[in-house]
Amino acid sequence: MYLSALAKKQGHACELFAAPLEKDLLRSLGAYNPDLVGFSVITGAHHWMLETARRVRSMMPRALIIAGGPHPTFFPRLIEDERIDIIARGEADISFPRLLDAVSHGADYASCPGIWAKRDGVIFRNEVAQLVNDLSSLPHPDRSLYTKYPFFARHSEVPFSTTRGCPYRCAFCYNHVKLDLYRGKGAYLRTRNVEDVITEMEEARVLFPAMRTVILYDDIIGLDTQWLDEFSGQYRRRIGLPWFTSIRADLIDEFVVRKLKEAGCFCLSIGVETGDEQLREEVLKKRISNAQYVKAAGLLKVAGIKVRTSNMLFLPGEDIRKALTTIAVNRQMKADFAWAYTLQPYPGTALYEDAVKSGHLPETFQFDEIDPLGLIKPIIRLRDEKKILVVHRFFLLAVKYTFVNRLMKLLIHIPPNPLFDLLYYLSIVWSYADYHQVDFATALKAAWSSYAGTKKARK
Repeated sequence: MYLSALAKKQGHACELFAAPLEKDLLRSLGAYNPDLVGFSVITGAHHWMLETARRVRSMMPRALIIAGGPHPTFFPRLIEDERIDIIARGEADISFPRLLDAVSHGADYASCPGIWAKRDGVIFRNEVAQLVNDLSSLPHPDRSLYTKYPFFARHSEVPFSTTRGCPYRCAFCYNHVKLDLYRGKGAYLRTRNVEDVITEMEEARVLFPAMRTVILYDDIIGLDTQWLDEFSGQYRRRIGLPWFTSIRADLIDEFVVRKLKEAGCFCLSIGVETGDEQLREEVLKKRISNAQYVKAAGLLKVAGIKVRTSNMLFLPGEDIRKALTTIAVNRQMKADFAWAYTLQPYPGTALYEDAVKSGHLPETFQFDEIDPLGLIKPIIRLRDEKKILVVHRFFLLAVKYTFVNRLMKLLIHIPPNPLFDLLYYLSIVWSYADYHQVDFATALKAAWSSYAGTKKARK
């Protein structure tokens, strides 16, 4: 949406095609007949992107095909694929408009910052562009791209972004790679001014009449308490809708909770990752104690703010005792929504390197084996992997219900089976419906669309 706004500001025409919502994606794309076709790509979904790019190439041989987003940023060798002409690495607020101007004027675009491009079999590799220091100087995201689809036009949840960057270096996250990638390219952690954010939200309320909930898709809120104080007052007066976002447990104190409550925050997502403090500190490089998690959740509960946790199972060195400890910590936190993912060790992260060195992951492992959902397929090999898989399947229910938690000591001795899988899938849909405040049928449709799309992409 940001890139579309920048493109249109410079006079370029731009359109979006959401594959699951198009009866015939290629026919719609062909009717538009673009000069450039772009894909935003996450690892795991790159299979679908490359196959679609092949089909686009056969239908529109003169169109340039560009891939951006996390996958080409961290795996730039994607440019070597014959189906791709250009990749954009990192934030493309500067590089993408320059590329469009060069293409529209028939000029050489191979030297654009942030761009890797092929020409006559030669690959041109440029450094990432400078970061935009003042995010509020950017035009507001172009949400009109989505309003042609009733699925989006009727959405009651509307996402916004107030910050970019994260100061932490957790081993399982690519943030430490991005920090190194952007060294010397400007301030990495940036926050938009409150007035700019609130104005964008007011515009979105007009564009989406069904808007009932706000989502802040930021890595972490609460880093700047002065900003949060100002945001709280402005949001309460001018927007006043329930909203939720993510935060670190060690940033939660009485002042932060009070401001979140005043602004109408109804739920916060906290990354617990694991209940074993040694794994969390030594393997994940996340130095937060269980006591801090329990205290933070307690403060939120007193304020009437719901707690959503994200957790990971199949960590290098994890055994069944440590996996069950993760359930125990979530229960101590009285988590309202406790999600457990199977660790997906992305190549290039510190955690991936450790997993290979420790023998929990074969050296031949490739990102093609990544499950983009992180919900179904365990990759790390452990001594107790069958028992931990059972913990994964019953995680939501064990955190929520005492009787299921008590049964875990028996259930882990039953081999994983289709019935356990079915109960797991149903618990995901139930939790999704509760979290997003939609009916079960709507949640089931969303879950099936995501799962089916992923399965199709990997074939």
